[in-house]
Amino acid sequence: MLKYLTIFVGVLLGSGCFAQTTDPNLFYREQIQINQDGMKVLGGWAAANMIASGIATAQTQGSSKYFHQMNIYWNIVNGGLVALSVLQANKQLQHLPDNWEANRALQKKVEKLFLINTGLDLVYIGTGAYLLNRSTSTSSEMLKGYGQSLILQGGFLFLFDGAMYLLHHKHGLKHSKLLNQIAFDGQRISVRWVF
Repeated sequence: MLKYLTIFVGVLLGSGCFAQTTDPNLFYREQIQINQDGMKVLGGWAAANMIASGIATAQTQGSSKYFHQMNIYWNIVNGGLVALSVLQANKQLQHLPDNWEANRALQKKVEKLFLINTGLDLVYIGTGAYLLNRSTSTSSEMLKGYGQSLILQGGFLFLFDGAMYLLHHKHGLKHSKLLNQIAFDGQRISVRWVF
């Protein structure tokens, strides 16, 4: 009788705490929320750049005009990425994965995407530096302005993509920690808590 009472109390106490974090759909929704919050930041950056540079383009000349032109072009792309991400999030919420393995695969895919983007951002910064260096030998105001813009936009995206990778990675570690607490040996499921 004591054995059954112990099991009952353990399940009762453990299920309330554990059930809140073991739902694969909850984990996936959190992942989507991290993306949506990030897209708000990227969208704000894009809007601020397009407004400020839209005004400045009409009021500047030389390399400053080209700097603001490139900011507008670059942030049209960023705005498009934000719009696509919002559409994708709505689609993802309609087709939630029903198991942890699908979640784990999606988590790794998102982490890898932001890590690759962080590397590409370094290419943007390097390209901007190249254009800026090239502008000194050619006296090209366009190359100078475009180079400065690429350095700025690439720098922001490097910070943004790096932060998004870290947020998703931290979220994934939470997932991995949870999965490491659950064991199945073919006959029974066990849950391990460390205090």
